[in-house]
Amino acid sequence: MLSPIQVLCSDITTLSLEPEQFASYTEADIISTVEFNHTGELLATGDKGGRVVIFQREPESKSEPFSQGEYNVYSTFQSHEPEFDYLKSLEIEEKINKIRWLPQQNAAHFLLSTNDKTIKLWKVSERDKRPEGYNLKDEEGRIKDLSTVTSLQVPVLKPMDLMVEVSPRRVFAKLTRTTLIPSP
Repeated sequence: MLSPIQVLCSDITTLSLEPEQFASYTEADIISTVEFNHTGELLATGDKGGRVVIFQREPESKSEPFSQGEYNVYSTFQSHEPEFDYLKSLEIEEKINKIRWLPQQNAAHFLLSTNDKTIKLWKVSERDKRPEGYNLKDEEGRIKDLSTVTSLQVPVLKPMDLMVEVSPRRVFAKLTRTTLIPSP
């Protein structure tokens, strides 16, 4: 039997895969970029399929900053889709070329991801509360008849399971050289 293949990532962590595990992977699953955030708590990877996977460092490994950290999947999302540039007759791959974390300003994290054509800004945030007590819906979630609403109540925030939300905030088209066509 072949020994496990080990991928060493900057002496931070080791990933071991058995040879039979490779059969389920495709070209799109190959990691094309890796980036830690400024604190080292989050690790984002981009692949050739246009996906971004964010890993979060385990709390137990945070207490020992110089040891090997253990990271678990925090969130996964599709960042880029394949496109076709009709002007250049060129297919634009969905492959993530670069990921860059922005300095954290509040509880949310922001990251940039880019392929050959487009840069996208993403907001990564956590929710552990949900609003409850809407005025226009009954207990089953159906919309009430407006003539039956006699009082208003302020919605309250109720606890819920932790949910990680990743939402696109802005899309930047990369600048490309343009060919000027003189008019007659």
